[in-house]
Amino acid sequence: MKTREIVVPISKQAEFRLDYDICEDNDLVEYSLSEEKFYKLFNLGFFHQLNAELDLMIDDYEQEEILENKLDQLKVFMNSFMQQHPDNQILNDLNELFQIAYEKRTGVFFFF
Repeated sequence: MKTREIVVPISKQAEFRLDYDICEDNDLVEYSLSEEKFYKLFNLGFFHQLNAELDLMIDDYEQEEILENKLDQLKVFMNSFMQQHPDNQILNDLNELFQIAYEKRTGVFFFF
């Protein structure tokens, strides 16, 4: 079973270290996305709409990042998508993770 990771660096220095694969303990907040959770989001159209709105390519066997210049777009997207699916716990979990990126002005990194 494949596990996918979505990570948010806790600082700009941590984001730099992530770019060079030299992260230190506690540099990242990580969210593991199981196959089941991935396909639940996939079937909701989450990745398709996120890709279209932010000009991304989040898919199987892909790595993608949402950097500081697209965080405001991500926030608008998440607010809208969560209004359409208010009781989805996976979306709530992701939104909490993304809040860290908004506050720290770091990126969101998808390792699928």
